[in-house]
Amino acid sequence: MNFYKFEQKKSKYLNRCVFLCIFAPRYKFVMHKWLFKRLFKKDENFGIVIYQSDVFGFDNIQDLDIVLKCDIDNLWWKWKPLLTQADPFLFVKDNVLYLFYEKLYAGIREKGHLAMMKTTDLKNWSEPIDVLALPCHLSFPFVFEDKGDVYMIPESSELDSVGLYKANEDLSQFTFVRKLIEQPRTEDICFNYCDSHILKKDGLYYLFTSVSYRWKYDLELYYSDDLLTGQFKKHPLSPVCRGNEYGRCGGSVIHNNNDYYRITQDCHDRYGENVSIMKVLGLDRESYVEELYKRNIFRIGEGVYRDGVHQLNIVKFRNKFLYATDFQHLEWSWFQSLSKLLRHITVFL
Repeated sequence: MNFYKFEQKKSKYLNRCVFLCIFAPRYKFVMHKWLFKRLFKKDENFGIVIYQSDVFGFDNIQDLDIVLKCDIDNLWWKWKPLLTQADPFLFVKDNVLYLFYEKLYAGIREKGHLAMMKTTDLKNWSEPIDVLALPCHLSFPFVFEDKGDVYMIPESSELDSVGLYKANEDLSQFTFVRKLIEQPRTEDICFNYCDSHILKKDGLYYLFTSVSYRWKYDLELYYSDDLLTGQFKKHPLSPVCRGNEYGRCGGSVIHNNNDYYRITQDCHDRYGENVSIMKVLGLDRESYVEELYKRNIFRIGEGVYRDGVHQLNIVKFRNKFLYATDFQHLEWSWFQSLSKLLRHITVFL
C-alpha cells in the first residue's frame, strides 16, 4: 500500500474512533479501550552519545570514554519536549569538529529538521543551530567534502528524491544544488530513499540508498563519474542487499586504512533494534561484494542503550577516534499524546 494512503486511512480511522467515543455512547467501551491503548503508546525517542578511543574498532564501543551526551527531554512534565536527537554525523574541517544531527519536537505538525554544533577541544561545544529545514521531514544529515566544497545529503523521503545541498563558509547553512536521483512513489513503496550517502572510490561516486517495498528494505546502489553534473546510473547488481536486518544503512560507509565497512541498522522486528557491520570486499562499476563482519555490536538493555540504537559514525580528530551513536528509549509523553488526540478531534471542528 502507498505509505501516504496508508497514513491517510489510519488517520481517518482514528478520527472516526474519536468521534464515536465522544458522540456514540454505545461504542464507548470498545473505542475507549482502543483509543486508550493508542494514546498511551510509548514513542520511539532518541538521544546522542559520542565516545573517544585511541584505536579503531567495533568492539565494546559503549564502554569507551564519553565525550558528549545529548539526553532526551523529560517527557513527563515538559511542554513541547524535544523527542528526538538522532542520526549523528561527525565532520572535521580546519581543526574544528562538527556534529550534524536530526532534531524533532513533539507537536501536531512538527517535522524533523537538521541542526549543528561544533567544538575545537571536545570539551566546549557551541550552542546548536538549525542548518536546514524544509516543509518535509528531514533526518540523516550525511555531510562530506569534495574538491574543496562541503555538501550534505539529507534524508527527505517524502520528496521521493535524493537531494544534494552545498554548505556556506562556516557550515551554518545549506542550499539546494540538484537532485541526484528521483522516482515516483508507487503502491508498493512505503519509504522512498532512506539513509542515502555517497562513497567516492577510484574516481567514481557511489550512492547508497534504501527503499522499502511493502515494508521490506532493498539497498539500492547507483554510481556516477561527476557529482554535480553526472547522471547517477543504477548499479547492475542493485539491489545489493535485501531484508530488514541488513537492507537499511545505519550510517555512511566507513573507510579505515584499506578497508570499507557498511553500517546497517536492524529493523526486522521493530525500528532501531541494533547496529551491525558489513565489510565491503569489492566495489566497482560491475561488481559489489560484502560479508557480515560483526552482528549487533551494542549490548541492548545496558546503559543508555535501553531500547535500541540505529546509527554509528566514526571520524578521527585530534589523534582520537570518535564514535557517534544514538540511543533509543521507548517513553510516553503526555504532550505528544495530547497532540495526537487534538489532531483527530480538530477534523470535526
